This record gives sequence, C-alpha cells and structure tokens, in this order.
Amino acid sequence: MGKVLQIRVSAVTWNENLLEQFWPELAEFAFSVPIKHEKRGVLEMVRALDEGFRFMGWPDSRKTALGDDIHKAAALKAAIENALADWQPGRANALSDELEDVLDRMENALAAC
Repeated sequence: MGKVLQIRVSAVTWNENLLEQFWPELAEFAFSVPIKHEKRGVLEMVRALDEGFRFMGWPDSRKTALGDDIHKAAALKAAIENALADWQPGRANALSDELEDVLDRMENALAAC
C-alpha cells in the first residue's frame, strides 16, 4: 500500500434493484427499520435486519421465523468483512454464497408469516 494510494478489497451490491427482485418482502421489511439507509445493498439489508431484530417490537411470530437466520446473516456479514480486511477475497466470495442462501430462507420464511 502506498503512502497516498490505498488498495481495497470490498464487497458491494452492484445493482441495488436486484434486492427487490430476489428478496422483495425481505428487502421491504428490512428497509422499513428506521435507521439511516445510505445504500440499499445486501450488507446494508443485513445490518437493518439485525438492528430491527434487536431494537424493534416485531411480532413474536416474525422473531421466531427469522431470528436464527438474522443472527446467521449478521455473523456471515461480519465474516465477509473480516475476510476482505484480511485480503481473502476467495473466502469472502464463498461466504457471500452462504449469505445469499440464508437470505433466500428468510424470504421464504417471511412469506409464510
């Protein structure tokens, strides 16, 4: 890394509209959490779900249906960020697949509530 030029490895949602395509109910639910939403990407959605679970008065049925997967998604988000910080893009990519699988489960669980 140079003195001025910094090289980063990062994870970004390249098209924020895809959240509504892949996880429409989950995205709507997540972004209804009253926090500042600068972006509407996957990692931001996971953050909103995690904070919503902890601080919002969600019905017990939703907490039961989503709780374990919200915790799993938050842990995967942290693991992705740690892998990127450690310059392990391959590991971060594998974790992103796991995260998307968890989000798929949550979308199905939310639709069933």
